[in-house]
Amino acid sequence: MSNNLEKAFKAIGELKSSDLLNSKILLRIDQERVKRLNRQVLITRIVGGLSFISFFPILINLVSQMQNSGFWNYLSLLFTDTGVVMTYWKSFSMSLVEATPIFSLTLILICLLGLSISFKFGFIQKIGLSANFA
Repeated sequence: MSNNLEKAFKAIGELKSSDLLNSKILLRIDQERVKRLNRQVLITRIVGGLSFISFFPILINLVSQMQNSGFWNYLSLLFTDTGVVMTYWKSFSMSLVEATPIFSLTLILICLLGLSISFKFGFIQKIGLSANFA
């Protein structure tokens, strides 16, 4: 049994890969890396574009919901009459929380997160693509 293993390991050691095979493997690896980078660039651009397009309508909706709920009135009370706010701070904070449009704020934060991730990966990918083709 050990003789067979020794023969097998000697045979493996005697095999030599050709230079053509090595270059084909490395070329294929580079092609796959470029494909992956191009796919990431496309996804990043789509996410960034969708986030940018959806940001402004959501922002307009957020502002109108804040005006309709009285959020701006409560917020202005905080800066104009701080003595009353300090006296009734529990009621004031509960009213401010109730008037906050949470869903629209969440959507705005998601859009901003998408934009920031898109910018981050866009710069990284631009550096990576330029390094590959330099």
